Amino acid sequence: MKTLFRFAILLSVVSSVSIRAMAAGKMTVVTTIQPPPNYNRVKVTPGTFAASLRDLELVNQPELLAGDGKTILCKEDKVAVTAITPFDNKHDTGVDGIVKLWGEYLWNSKHGTGISFPLDNGQIALWKDWRDGLRPKEKGGKFIFTQVTTPSGGYPEYMRYLSFVGEAMGALALRRESTIVLDDSLTVGDLIVAVKRDEENSVGLIIDACKGPRGEKLFLLGTCGAPSTTLYVMKPYSPVQGLNEWYSLEGARWAIGQGVRTDLRRVTLSK
Repeated sequence: MKTLFRFAILLSVVSSVSIRAMAAGKMTVVTTIQPPPNYNRVKVTPGTFAASLRDLELVNQPELLAGDGKTILCKEDKVAVTAITPFDNKHDTGVDGIVKLWGEYLWNSKHGTGISFPLDNGQIALWKDWRDGLRPKEKGGKFIFTQVTTPSGGYPEYMRYLSFVGEAMGALALRRESTIVLDDSLTVGDLIVAVKRDEENSVGLIIDACKGPRGEKLFLLGTCGAPSTTLYVMKPYSPVQGLNEWYSLEGARWAIGQGVRTDLRRVTLSK
């Protein structure tokens, strides 16, 4: 069964803020975070998930509390902070921001009952089942969906469905249901996935990409951490990991994997 995915990010600027964007009352990735000199943004197809990432609105939040509830991510750790907050779940797989973004994209694209997500245990969570009043109960590592309430297909119920997906879908499902990307073809909307243990993983999202005069690529890298916090744009340690706000591929791999093997993955969103 084909599964559907989606991502979306909102950012709060800490550096490289466009005065024009601020004056207009709205900051987005494309109007706020500019490529380094002599670099140009790579082309994306209008209407795609990749194109939507450039129009993400930025919010003003100088400090951000990490998912551990203790560590403060300061300006040295991030370029911007998004308005994509984590779900209030007991079990956190570190992909809350990704699930919310993919879910929003599919909802706004009018996918309706065709929306579904893969779970780490190999099952598929169908929005149609949830909309029709079926709810999951875990038994022996599997989810049994039974009728427990009346049908409801509104947006609040859809968010509760995504919250369940955020608990049950992690990097294992992402790796299983996505395709491998070669280094030179990594682009906007792709993922960098690191699995340290079955229950401990780290996922990064390529929010934007630009290309230099010799064809070299740099990337804006987003993550919500593990455990999940508000989705934010990570800041490279220049010049070791990248240039200005933009990561090199090697720097992005290290930022997500911290020495652990990382995979470059691509999820194709159905139209």
